[in-house]
Amino acid sequence: MEIQFRQPSVLQICDHVYLLNDNDESTGYVVIGNKCAAVIDTMIGLVDVKAEVQKLTDLPVICINTHGHIDHIGGNWSFEQAYINPADLSLAEESLSTPQMKEAIQKLGIRFPDFLPIDDEQIFDLGGLELQAFYLPGHTAGEIVLLDREDRILFTGDGVIEQIWMQLPESLPLKMQIKSMQHIQHLRTEYDMILTGHSRGLEAAELFDELLAAAIDLENGNTANDIAYQWFGGICKAHPYGREPRRIVYQG
Repeated sequence: MEIQFRQPSVLQICDHVYLLNDNDESTGYVVIGNKCAAVIDTMIGLVDVKAEVQKLTDLPVICINTHGHIDHIGGNWSFEQAYINPADLSLAEESLSTPQMKEAIQKLGIRFPDFLPIDDEQIFDLGGLELQAFYLPGHTAGEIVLLDREDRILFTGDGVIEQIWMQLPESLPLKMQIKSMQHIQHLRTEYDMILTGHSRGLEAAELFDELLAAAIDLENGNTANDIAYQWFGGICKAHPYGREPRRIVYQG
């Protein structure tokens, strides 16, 4: 297996925020304060994320993972430490221990850093702006979102996204996703835009409202218009909502 590093496309979102797009397969973000910068998710691992950040700033950099799936932690190898919700630690370790990842680690001569825990409502002070973490268990047990009040942006990983996968073995029951979203619904007045784990640009904050309403609709058993959804694990059901192609994917 031949493995080559590649360059992401870089999109400046605002004065403080950059979007890193790795071949439309995964997305990471750089948020730059006055005293340090934060990377939110490191994509699938074929980008030297720290080197890319150093093209944007010479400030110290911290790494924060929204959850433990490989397309969000794969590039952690370029950092000395990475933050994650402890509830996803075992998932992250599992993601990094597959035969494919072990082969890639050996071929590339890389190593992955230790994880540091993220507490619910923990604040990361970047200098001049803060990122505050909020637990959002659902897609995975350890999913988090990060609120940038200065820029009025909510970084949602795969916890609030156009096509949320709730059919995975590690996903929690849909009622937990609903409960988690309702728990942070009070934040809704503090952001205008959303950047998901796979965004190509800013999403309207109404995505949160539409996903929550659709999840409640699905939990109430309104499945008459649901469709078959094929993914690499087989065929599940998808509950369409809002503007296409938004869907909640679940075991049907």
